[in-house]
This record gives sequence, structure tokens and C-alpha cells, in this order.
Amino acid sequence: MVKVLKYIVSGVAVIVVVMMAAVAGRAISDREIDYVVDLSETNIPKFQEVAIPFINQNDGEASLPFLASAIIDVDGDGREELFLGGGHGQQDGLFRFDGTAFVSLEGALGIEKRDNDTTHGAVVLDFNEDGTQDLIVARESGVWLHENKAGKFENRKLELDLRDDTHPLSIAVADLNGDGYFDMYVSGYIRNDMVQGLNIFNKEGYGGSSELYINRGDNTFEKKTADWGLSYTHNTFHSVFIDVDMDGDLDLVVAHDTGQIRTWENTGKQFERVDNPNSNVYSYPMGIAVADYDNNGLVDFFFSNVGSTPPHFMVKGDLRDDQQHNWKWLLFQNQGDFKLVDNAERAKLADYEFAWGNVFEDLNLDGRPDLVVSQNFVSMPLHKVPALRLPGRLLVQNTKGEFAEVGEQAGVSNPFYSIAPLTADFNGDGYPDLIHANLAGPSKAFLSEGGNSSYLKIQLPDTVASIGAMVTVTRDDGKIFYLPYVSGEGLCSDSSRILVAGLDGRKAIKVSVRFIDGRVIEREGDFHNELLKL
Repeated sequence: MVKVLKYIVSGVAVIVVVMMAAVAGRAISDREIDYVVDLSETNIPKFQEVAIPFINQNDGEASLPFLASAIIDVDGDGREELFLGGGHGQQDGLFRFDGTAFVSLEGALGIEKRDNDTTHGAVVLDFNEDGTQDLIVARESGVWLHENKAGKFENRKLELDLRDDTHPLSIAVADLNGDGYFDMYVSGYIRNDMVQGLNIFNKEGYGGSSELYINRGDNTFEKKTADWGLSYTHNTFHSVFIDVDMDGDLDLVVAHDTGQIRTWENTGKQFERVDNPNSNVYSYPMGIAVADYDNNGLVDFFFSNVGSTPPHFMVKGDLRDDQQHNWKWLLFQNQGDFKLVDNAERAKLADYEFAWGNVFEDLNLDGRPDLVVSQNFVSMPLHKVPALRLPGRLLVQNTKGEFAEVGEQAGVSNPFYSIAPLTADFNGDGYPDLIHANLAGPSKAFLSEGGNSSYLKIQLPDTVASIGAMVTVTRDDGKIFYLPYVSGEGLCSDSSRILVAGLDGRKAIKVSVRFIDGRVIEREGDFHNELLKL
């Protein structure tokens, strides 16, 4: 009998070893790039890694696995700072690049939070139009306004009617009723202690509630979710307000967990749900990146997904056999009149791995938006092994509208638990730099080594009136580029609001801005390697 048990135990051990080897093999092969992309006419940007003196303290038992990150110019001197949210029992961090290193600003210049609180999401806005950027932050305890008073922050919790079973995860801001005050759509996720699983699709009534709050005109808010047609119960990661159909108002794009991408058209005093390629398909859409990637004057959208990393049986959850699913990355090309087409396969973006937040930015200044994607999940067993983690993806766009992964060549590898990438020009060379906001570990900066291309930076007032504006840049050879002013791109994050038009070695001769309220500003001149404030 003892001998029999010995054989059984040995057999189980062998099976475990084989399974672990299979998982490891899958993880390694998961990194293989399935696409061949011609980069003969495309420059690969180069970066140098720089440490950030901040280690996020994630407590998986106490909090949801997210952290806020944002780029903010605290003192208005044109040098932007970095905000990183603290975990449970950890204060938030604020950092300035001094030309050599990132330096922590003592006491985060007055930004404070409760010891038992976790900071999930952040958005930057000059809400009182005093010329200084403020922070609106989503925490377990609620939504907080950190008002910038000449480089020092005052803290105030906003009185919102939030459901007790929901934690605010991220915030989208807009002026929906045209009164000049910011309104908010707060994406909600079920409280950490009430989470019943990570792949629940069909359980009726399960999940957090996202809410729409309309400003009364004094920065107090009234919940108007039902009035605007946005009531539902489902865990939600992220959302953005943007003019999808170019009709002069702000529409809403929402990424659900274990669900669909929701696209809502603003009809004046209500949002009406409009079908998109993911409306009847089940996925794990997480981060949202926004740009006019194909340069046709219409905003396009990229959404991350679980990708090829987890075996399908692990992520299918309670989906029925008759329910269609898609685990691949998604790229919605905007063809006008709210018609969105998933162009990820054609752009060679579909077949990649597990991913979180993402951001579009022209990293090599050739006039074509590139894409940076965060990866690795702190709760995924294979990602607990450093050698099996994913590097994060940096993808440059070629002249055919295809994307190629060039992270290794560019010097950008982040095998940590990145929730979102951010972009800003910290070293002042005109080329965007990168931040990976990492959960449960040190965040990382990657500073551009520059190059010989040219650029035009465009700065609009960072007020609610600028959100959704479309900037048009005309180059001296007649080529036109479109740059939407996006608030809260990524995942629980907000990159620099200074727009960068890559000019590919040429000059710009005209800049035009169309605001959502119908105002148009135009400037003509000879613009080259400079900042234009409008």
C-alpha cells in the first residue's frame, strides 16, 4: 500500500511539473510576435530608463488592483510633474524631473488622503479657470478635489451620492449642459470585499454602478444617471468623453470589465446607445486610447483585452456556448456618422497578449500616432514569476497604417505590473517621454534620446471648454494632421495635455482649433520646434 501511494504521489508530482512546464512554455511563446511589418521608412525612437523614487504598496486583500497616475504642471512653469497614487496605507506621490533624475516633492505639496484609503484614478483639470492645473481623484473613500493654490494643494471630498457597494475607479470630465462647469462620469467597480470572481459575465445585478453627476454651478453635484439614459449595473474600468460623430457635442465611450465596449451618442439631454463591433460580443476591454490614427479628421479608439495570455477556458467564465466572445485587442476605426469598424487585424494589432492601459502618441515625430500598452496582472499566477512577465508593448505605426512592436530596439522594457503608460516631454527635447505606472513595485520612466525630426507643441487652456476640441495642423507641404484634445486617456490615468504634432522634419504654417462650443481659433505662421499657446 505504501508503495502504491508512493507511485501515486510521484505521478501527481510529474503531472504538476508537466503542467508548470506547459504554462511556462505558453508564457514564453506568448511573447512571440505574429506579424511582419515593414519598417524600412519608419524611425524607431530610442529611450533611456530613469528610476522614479516611488514603490506602490498594493494590498490585494484590502483594495482593487489599480493606481492613479497623471501628468500635471503644478506651478505653471511649463515643466510638468508626475502624480502617482498610493496604495492602502500609503500617501500619494508627486515628482519633478530636475534634468537628471525624478525628485519627490515633499508632502506631495499638500495632497493628502486617509491612511486606510487607496487612490485608484486621477484626471487633471483647471476647474476654476485660474490658470493652474488641479487634480480630481477617485479613491475608495470617494471622489476628491485637490485645488491648486499657487503650487500648494487644498483637499476636499466631493459630496456624491455613491452606492455603498461601489468604489469609484476612474473619472471622465466634460461640460455636458454648456454652463461652463465640469460634469463627471464616474466609472464604478464593485467593492473589493464583494468581488465574487474575475470572469462573471451573466450574473444579473452583479457589479458596481457608474454614475453621471451634473455640476449645480458651485462645484456641488446632482446625480443624473437615469435622466441621461446611462443607468446600468456592471463593473466598469474606464470612460472618455469625446465627439465621436463630429456633430459638436461630447459622446461617451465606456470599457466594461467582463462585458462590452459601450458607445453612447449625445443627443442633447440624453445619451443613446449606439452599436459598435463589440456590442454583441463579450470581452475584457480595459484601457482606452484615443487618436486620429489614420488621419482622416475623425477620432479612433484602441482597447486592450486579455489577449492570447490566459487559456480560453480560464477566461470564458459563465459564458454560454451561444455567446460570442473576443479576447483579442481591438482598434475601432471611425468611418463617420458613428460607424466604427474593428481594424485591429488589418493594422496588425489584434493578436497580442494580456494588457491594461494604453496611450496613442507620435513617439518618433513622423506625423503618425504610435501606441504604448501596459501589461502584467498582479493576480495572475504566471506573472508572479519575473521571467514569465510580459515586457509592455511599444508599437510604432508605419506608412501603411500598420503597427510594429519595437520595445526592445527602443530600449523600453517594463516587466512589472503596469496599469497605465503616460506621455510627457520631461527632458524638453520635443520628443515625448514615457512613464509606466506600476502597481506593487517601482514605477519607471523612459526618457527619449531625441532625434532629427521636427515638432510643434500646442497648448490649449486646460479648462473643461477645451475637452473634445479638434486641432488641425497644416504642414508646409500641404499635409494636414488632426489632434483631438483628450481628457483621461489610458486607464485611471491622464497624460500631458500639451499636444505634440510630429512634423517629420518640416514646418507647420497653420493651426486651427475647433472647440465643442463652436468657437474656432486660427494661427498662421512659420512654426518649427516650438510651443504654441492658444
